[in-house]
Amino acid sequence: MLIETERLYMRPVHASDATALYHLHSDPLVVRLTSNGSALSRTQSDERLDLYLREWREYHFGFFIVYEKQLSGDLGFAGRCGLRNLDGNSVELGYCFNTRASGRGLATEAATQITHFAFSHCKLEKLVGLVRPSNAQSSRVLQKLGFVYTALSIQRGVEYRRYELHHKGRPGEIFA
Repeated sequence: MLIETERLYMRPVHASDATALYHLHSDPLVVRLTSNGSALSRTQSDERLDLYLREWREYHFGFFIVYEKQLSGDLGFAGRCGLRNLDGNSVELGYCFNTRASGRGLATEAATQITHFAFSHCKLEKLVGLVRPSNAQSSRVLQKLGFVYTALSIQRGVEYRRYELHHKGRPGEIFA
């Protein structure tokens, strides 16, 4: 499963992505916007990768590694974007981009593609987005996609703003 846009190349995570994901999880912007102010250790980052790989095996969806196409024809690592089983009943749209890739619409572009994948390929009826209250950038991405804020939510002991997007299922209307 590959997803490509004019600017992005996305593929499912591989075990060989451990170092790239560790650097992403240690990026100062990522730490500030998504965690309690401390970067994941290499062991914690590798455990996340194991979870991502397991979800692909179990659910046939998961996180994609996102590369930005360069003018030279090379691919530059930008981050990750994909789906994750939140609690057995909900599927979360999640994304995380490094400092170099942030602020240029790449998250919105990638998340749009993953939302299409979720509703058309995976046949999901609803997606959830969880955003730390201080992460205005991420909230804007979800709102651009049509997600609606529903409530504050506690996940794994951390407070998030919860957004939802429901699939309408009408021809030509993928998003709510």
